[in-house]
Amino acid sequence: MGQRRFERADLREMQLVAVCLPQVRLCWADLTSANLRQADLFQADLTGATLWRTCLSWASLEQANLHQALLLRTQAIFANLSQACLHRADLRLADLRQARLIEADLRGAKLCYADLSGADLTGADLTGADLTGALLGGAQLKAVRWTAAIFNQAQLDPVRSPLTGDEPLAIA
Repeated sequence: MGQRRFERADLREMQLVAVCLPQVRLCWADLTSANLRQADLFQADLTGATLWRTCLSWASLEQANLHQALLLRTQAIFANLSQACLHRADLRLADLRQARLIEADLRGAKLCYADLSGADLTGADLTGADLTGALLGGAQLKAVRWTAAIFNQAQLDPVRSPLTGDEPLAIA
């Protein structure tokens, strides 16, 4: 099918439901308010892309590169972002309920007021991430790296250990 390169493409408000574009290059593309529900974007390169108010619910972005992407107010309920690079991505007010962020690179990401309820962050790197006001109820936080992350301790007090379910999570 040839190379799938759409750098700087204007895809605002596009209906791309269940589209299959593994390894597509959408660097710096504008996907504002696009509907990518159930899309297959395995290993996609979305470096610097604008996904403001984009629907990514149930989408597969496993191993995708979203370095410096703008995902402000993005809806990504049940999205698979396992092993994705979200380094310095802006995820403020994003809806990431039940999302899979296993081993995701979230270093320096802005997750202010994001809803991570029930999300699986097992092994994720949140070094230097800003989680001010983020909702973490029911999130899986086993082996998460928190070095220099910004958050209020009260955000984690109701979160239970993924090992026993009884003890509050200890932050190193």
